[in-house]
This record gives sequence, C-alpha cells and structure tokens, in this order.
Amino acid sequence: MKEVSDLDSRLPVREHLRNTKKVLKMVNELDPFWLPFCLARYLLQVTNGYLALILSAYILDAIGGGAGYWQICKVTACLCVGMFLLGNAASFLHLRTEARKAALYARYHTLTEEKMLGMDFARINSPECEVLKRRIRDDLNWSSGIYSVFGSLDGILHGVLNLVGAVAVGFPVVGLVLGSGKSAVWLVLVLAVAVSAVTTCMGTRFMALYNQCLNRFADTMGGHVPFLGWAFANGSQFCYQNGMDVRIYGSCQLMKRYALDNGELPEDRMTMRKISGYLGKSRFCQVLSGQLLEGAAFILVGILALAGAVTVGNVLRYAGCIRNLFGELDGLAKTVPELFLNIRKHMSTMELLELENVMYKGSLPLEKRRDGEYRIEFRNVSFRYPGSGQYALKDFSMKLRVGEKLAIVGRNGSGKTTMIKLLSRLYDPQEGEILLNGVDIRKFRQEEYLKLFSVVFQDFKLFSLPLGENVAAACRYDQGNVVRCLEDAGFGERLHQMEEGTGTYLYKDYEDGVEISGGEAQKIAIARAVCKDAPFVLLDEPTAALDPLSEYEIYTGFDRIVGDKTAIYISHRLSSCRFCERIAVFQEGQVVQMGSHEELLQEEGVYRELWEAQAQYYRSGKHDTESRI
Repeated sequence: MKEVSDLDSRLPVREHLRNTKKVLKMVNELDPFWLPFCLARYLLQVTNGYLALILSAYILDAIGGGAGYWQICKVTACLCVGMFLLGNAASFLHLRTEARKAALYARYHTLTEEKMLGMDFARINSPECEVLKRRIRDDLNWSSGIYSVFGSLDGILHGVLNLVGAVAVGFPVVGLVLGSGKSAVWLVLVLAVAVSAVTTCMGTRFMALYNQCLNRFADTMGGHVPFLGWAFANGSQFCYQNGMDVRIYGSCQLMKRYALDNGELPEDRMTMRKISGYLGKSRFCQVLSGQLLEGAAFILVGILALAGAVTVGNVLRYAGCIRNLFGELDGLAKTVPELFLNIRKHMSTMELLELENVMYKGSLPLEKRRDGEYRIEFRNVSFRYPGSGQYALKDFSMKLRVGEKLAIVGRNGSGKTTMIKLLSRLYDPQEGEILLNGVDIRKFRQEEYLKLFSVVFQDFKLFSLPLGENVAAACRYDQGNVVRCLEDAGFGERLHQMEEGTGTYLYKDYEDGVEISGGEAQKIAIARAVCKDAPFVLLDEPTAALDPLSEYEIYTGFDRIVGDKTAIYISHRLSSCRFCERIAVFQEGQVVQMGSHEELLQEEGVYRELWEAQAQYYRSGKHDTESRI
C-alpha cells in the first residue's frame, strides 16, 4: 500500500492557524514555562540591541551639539551598565530555555513512546495505524520533527519583538516621512517596498516549489527507500545480527543500491538539479529583498538628513530601525510559511497522539481465587483481522477445563494463534463472546484480566537488558524466585557460568553483553512465563525451530513446571503433544476434532491424516528423532 504525501497541497490559513494552536497547546502542556522564558529572553535581547542603537545616536548628537565630556560619560556609563545587566539576564535565560528545550524534547518523545506502549495491540496493527506510522516516518525523513517547530518559533518570536522595537524606537521617522513633502522620499519608499514585495513573493513561491518537488521525489521512491539500506545496516533498524546476513548472502550491493546509489540514476539527478534550482532561486530572492530594503533604509534617512530633518545621530538610529523593520517583515514572510510547513509535517504525529483506544477496558474487578477455578468458554466467536475479508475464526466454540493440559494442532492458518490472541485480549471478537466464569471478559478490568495469562509466542522477544529483568519483566524483582524459575526451565547450568548472574546483559548490544543460543532464549522465555505465576500458561509454538526430540523434552519439562495450572500447547508436531489430556484439532477457524491422542487416531479425520503424514516423513529417513519419542 503506497500513500502519497499531501504536504504540497494547499491549506487555508485558518487550518494552518488551527494546527499551530494545537501544537502550541501541546508544547505548553509539556512545559508551561518554555514559551514565556523564550519571550522574556528575546525581549531582553531586542531591548539590549535598541539601547545600543540609541546610545550610538546619542553620542553622535551630543558631540555634534557640544555637550560636556562628563555628561556624555555619565549617560554612556548608565546605558552600558543597563546593557550589561540585560545582556547577562538574556544569556541566563538563553541557557535556561535551551535546557528546558532539551527536557521538553525528551518529554515529547516520552509522550509518543507512552502512546505506543499504551495503545491497544489491535489498534497498533490496524491498517489505519500502519499508514499513519509510515506517514510519520516519511514526514520526519525531511525534517527534524518538533525541533523544526522550535526553530521556527524562535525565529518568529525574535522577529515580532524586533519588529515592535523598530516601530517603537523609530516611530518619529514616520512623521518626518509624512511631513517631508519630498517626492524622492516617497519614490524610494514605494520602490523599495514594491520590489521587496515582488522578490519576497517570488522567493516564497520558489520555496513552495522546492518543497513540492522534494516531497514528490520522496513519494516516487516509496518514502522509505532512500533510508532503507542505511537504516538496516547502521541506522534505526541496526542490529549486529543483520551484519551476518548481509555478509553471508553478499547483500552489500543490495544495501548500497538503496542506501547510496538511490538518487544517482539520471532521472533522479535531473530531479535533484531541479530541486536545487528552486532552492537557489528562493535564497537569491531572499538575499536580494533584504539587501534592497537595507539600502533603501539608508537612502531614505540620508535624504531626510540632507534636508535637515534629522540629526546625524538620528540618521544612525532611524536607518537601523527602518532596516530592522523591513528586514523583519521580509524575514517573517519566510519564517511563518516555514513554521506552517514544519507544523504540517508534525500533524501526522499529532494524529497518532490523538488516536483513541477502541477496546472496552471494563470496570468489573477480577475475583482472586486461590483455588484457580477460572472457567473459560468461547461461545460462537467469529473474528477477522483488521483489513482482512477472511475469517480467522468462524462460529468458534470451545470450553477450557480448569487445570487441564490442552494441545491445539492444525495446519497453518487454521486459527490456532488467533484463538490465543483473543483469549489474552490482544484482540476482541467481532461476533460472539468469550466468558470467564460465565461473564464476558470485556467487562473485567483489562489490566487485571491480563494477569491471568502467561504466554510464550512463537516469535517471542527478549530484550538487551539484564537477564533477571528479562525474566521478571520488571526493574525490581525477587532474586531467588528468578533463579528458581531459570533453573526449572533448564537454564541453571548456563546461569551459573555467568559472572554477573542475573545481572548479565543479554546480546552484544552492550560491551559486556553475552550471546545466547536459540534454545537458551526459549528457556529464558519459558522462565519468564513461569515467573509471572499466572493461572493460565500458553505456549504458542515457541520451540518450532527445534528438532522434535528437543521440543518434546521442553514441553514435557514445562508440563512438570506448571503443575496443576491450566496449560495450552500449540504445535505443528503432533508427537510433542501426546502427553496432553485433550487435543483440539483446528481447521479453517473451527474445532473439527477433540479428544486424546489415542482416541483421535481411532477415527477418520484431520488428526490421523496429519499424524500419518508426519510419521511417514520421519520413517522415510529424513528425520529419525521423532521415532524415539
């Protein structure tokens, strides 16, 4: 699915202002003092600058008017002390605002990360959210995220205050211009403003064309393509295991194609030249506009000075004010659209933050039972994954007995893993209901309901964190309990070989981390499931990569560990599940057979077909471990 960026489409000013208000509100909620501190800082800086301008004008006029030496020194000293104090205060606020900006940026990232962690699993994996995440990635590829907004806000705050200062300090020149009656003054003023307006409009238009071409260029390359190779090799998706695959399969040229060569094709070079041309023309117009206004300011005040309307000192004062006035107007004409664009790039992130969870969290407290008497029933459950037109489960019904050991088998796509995801409320069914002790599970508090289940998925993940934190899934944990769970899961021997014990970091992402094998990782995942001490324990083919004998040993060992808890085992290998009291056979989202291993072999059906097919496979000599089970 390919989304085309809409950053080059036009938005009404009202929409831009609404977006800006929304982002500013978020920034203010994250840190209510950052914007006031920025405002105070720029106010002091601007005031300091105009005091220097006023002082320079005063000294020239005082010398020209024959003022006394000590009088000039006293005024100069007072203003210098004031500027010194203002300068130091502005520097202090500058340090404070930069520190607060860094903290604000960290809070902002925490906000987005907490949103992802707190979002419903079903929502995260929905097509809508996948499209939004791709938009966020593509938008951030061409900007620095919220930092771009901070930069634009800084420029606008400084520009507006400098503009106000120019008007306040240079206001008398307005009366002089209006009362001069000199056509040359008006001619210079009108020509400067007209030419500057034209060049500013041209520069803004070229900048808009630059952004349009850049966004279209990104879209034609699929958004992620320019960064795919680098992200895989050494970027956001870097993992040291990637380097092994790249070298074993000789994928260096493939990565180079996407990381380095992309954009080097003749048509890409033509597009980049076009983009660079627009940027260069925009910059030229900006410089030309600024230079014209600055020159016009000095010419304008010079004409007034020759006519005797202003003193020599005020030539400097008014010229500086007019230059700042025109310069800031020109700057704001560029900075405001830049802010709107940066905020528009940020709106995809705002949409993510505003996404609401759709799963009902429930309000009923879960009854805590020491006897573990929790009865689960699937009643006429039907479920389709978001964006799919095919049912993963259809009119599915099944009861789980307390304390039983249930195996679930079936071909790929028969609904085995889907049943586990629905049971653990990663998804909710579209039809039917799942009952816990006769009550719909959606009515229970979700965080309490989830405590009932320990799940080891086929694609389970361990983190590059200390071993103990991986097992306990917490920063603080019972050391003895973690060690006991690791030993029960068969990881005791390797644990005692680790110098740091449960404090050992997993994987080589850290200098002192250790590498673990696939089998060891599975034992740690099983220890994590045991450590949670939940009444229901679910194994969703976490041992699929192991040979049949190893899988059988892990399953039977795990069965011993869980004791009288309710356990559900999913496996493609039927021989690994023979120890279970009941075996449920799934096909096309329904249970088509149920019984013990011996009972299912006695009847015609899917189970016997699968068993005979696997038995024939191993008898043929391709695999002899199954025969030993």
